[in-house]
Amino acid sequence: MKAVDKLRSALETDPRIQQAKDWYQSQTPRDQLIVRGVAILLAISLAFLVLVLPLIQQNSELNTTLNAKVGFYNTMADNADRFAQGGGASAGASNTPLLALVSQQARKSGVTLTRYEQDGDSLRVWVDGVAFDDAISWMEALGRQFGVRATQVNIDRINDAGRVNIRATFSK
Repeated sequence: MKAVDKLRSALETDPRIQQAKDWYQSQTPRDQLIVRGVAILLAISLAFLVLVLPLIQQNSELNTTLNAKVGFYNTMADNADRFAQGGGASAGASNTPLLALVSQQARKSGVTLTRYEQDGDSLRVWVDGVAFDDAISWMEALGRQFGVRATQVNIDRINDAGRVNIRATFSK
């Protein structure tokens, strides 16, 4: 309370405050009413600017963020069926036989299949003397584009630098 009392006594003794009070008292009652109305309007405007306007701006920003996230969610929900099965396999590849997918992609990647053997839903493949980088790129492309996974891989190094023999089992 001492701080409030100090402030009150400072305002009462300030000559500018006393001059404003004298000016106000010298006005007609109608003018005093107008001054009070303007002061109240000014106080309400100041309170709006300090308290309410930042809340409105934050609400607008949050609405923008929410709309962006809802849009992203809707896009993901619309595309969920594309990724639900097959690990990203394309729709046309799901009906293509495993042997056809593996051999076509091997040809595109420059990999020559030495031998292959169908084993139920999987395919065993032998590749001899292939460049390691080409073979890895081939297996990665099978998984990424067609959802074909290498469930078992055996890689043996041979005397030629960078070349390997591979035994792999693929499945969808």
